[in-house]
Amino acid sequence: MRFILASTAFVFFVAGAVRADEPVKAVSQDGAPVLRLGAVCGGPTAVTIFRELRYYLSQHGLKSEYTLYSNYDSLVQALYDGQVDIAWNAPIAHGKFHVLAGDSQALVMRDVDVNYQVKLIARADAKINSLSDLAGKTMIFGSCDSADTTVLPVYFLRKEGVNFDKLKILSLHNEVDAKGVPCHSQQHVWKALVDGRGQAAVVSRERWASLQKNSPEEAKGFKEIWSSPPFGHCVWTARKDFDKALGARFTNLMTAMDMRDPLTCDILQLEHCQRWVPGSQEGFGVLFDALRQKQALPGVDRK
Repeated sequence: MRFILASTAFVFFVAGAVRADEPVKAVSQDGAPVLRLGAVCGGPTAVTIFRELRYYLSQHGLKSEYTLYSNYDSLVQALYDGQVDIAWNAPIAHGKFHVLAGDSQALVMRDVDVNYQVKLIARADAKINSLSDLAGKTMIFGSCDSADTTVLPVYFLRKEGVNFDKLKILSLHNEVDAKGVPCHSQQHVWKALVDGRGQAAVVSRERWASLQKNSPEEAKGFKEIWSSPPFGHCVWTARKDFDKALGARFTNLMTAMDMRDPLTCDILQLEHCQRWVPGSQEGFGVLFDALRQKQALPGVDRK
């Protein structure tokens, strides 16, 4: 095991019912604040990341505990109810919390989450050269709970004049893969496109660049049609009333991580980034707008 685990701190909670306008605070036996972190457990690496993150924070005098949830709706509710202080959120979860609570703090992001973009990729044999050529074709989307594979592409493309009533839609919203994982990710969307289940789909700028670089034989069967405006992706979210000084302390420790430091390089590598950067709401305005509009998503049978 790479790191020596810090002993579990005893946490005492303020008595009384938990209300969204009165978050419960946690303190250790010596009276120091205990930062409660929350995230979704997407796989075994989540445990490794948070175990090592907890140790790193403790080495700098900030005590913390973490809770892993099975889905983002549960994490959003936990943050809203004050059961966690800061949540490591996918963009749709950050947007849902912000709209639900009326405001939020965007504390920290990965470098890869700033100015995030998606690309509309079409099969080379589909005779699609522009957005107007999508009419009559099948377009593949991920889960309706995914900002980057459904919600924002639909939002942006409608503004570009795409009429989804003239397209055939394949939504993976109600599908799961062989391991029972909901098909919300770009991997699932790309596989459906490669398998010929549709003629066009949206994937991230980074995934498309990686495919062109590392799998040129596969990529040459496809072509880029459109690129989205930039937007914010994953982010550490806090309630609007979360202590600003404690939030700044957390942000400073996160952004101080260094790939050259053996204590933090593993966390950065597992999060697929080079560094953490201060968070900003700037890239989330379009997502907040899309969620407030409660736009109908094409081809989705919500169960």
